[in-house]
Amino acid sequence: MSLQHGEEPAPGAADLFSKSQSRDVEGNGQYDIEYDGDQLLYVDPFTYTAVQRLPEFAEQWTPDPGLDKDAYVSLGTCRYNIPRAAKGENYPPEVRVTPSSLMFPKQHTELGVPNTLICFVNDLHPPVVEITWTRNGQPVDEGEVSQTQYYSNSDFSFRISSYLDFTPQEGDIYSCSVDHISLQAPLTRFWELAENTDHQAVETSVCVCGVILGLIGVVTGLWLIVKSNKSHRP
Repeated sequence: MSLQHGEEPAPGAADLFSKSQSRDVEGNGQYDIEYDGDQLLYVDPFTYTAVQRLPEFAEQWTPDPGLDKDAYVSLGTCRYNIPRAAKGENYPPEVRVTPSSLMFPKQHTELGVPNTLICFVNDLHPPVVEITWTRNGQPVDEGEVSQTQYYSNSDFSFRISSYLDFTPQEGDIYSCSVDHISLQAPLTRFWELAENTDHQAVETSVCVCGVILGLIGVVTGLWLIVKSNKSHRP
């Protein structure tokens, strides 16, 4: 069972939302602050230190010094309330929502140019999911993979993204597999580099030219046959 709570903004106010969620597993919890649906930071559930999602903006603003205390209290409240809420509701089964996934490159892909593949997993609950990558059927190096925290959706489902750094090579096929308690089998997406469009354009042009030349040849041949028949008439 998971339990979340937060403070929704008043109508017309800035969409700043603090959220904490925890599961009945020691050390398993998350406290984050979101703005306009995007995560600004999260608080590590073990050290209670704030980790900014975009470190490049760290010099532009400083988190509230009391944030670690707020996170400690919020996560503690969740852990305290989970068994009591479950007992009060006669231990209902945990809601399970089947995730969806998308797989796409971060930038336009070119052979030999470093890029990043993104596996976006959305609408899942509970927020526990395993994401694995393969290249040509073989597991990739874990050092090439990074992953976000769980983000909350307005319906209290979650989303998460996994990133794979790679260099596109002709013939390579990548896969992203999502394993979740709601799935009977992992949800797998595949990606491979599309054939170069310029090369396709050249092939198409050559084919069209060949067809046109063939038609011209046929027409010319028919014209010569007709002319030859006319010249042999008495």
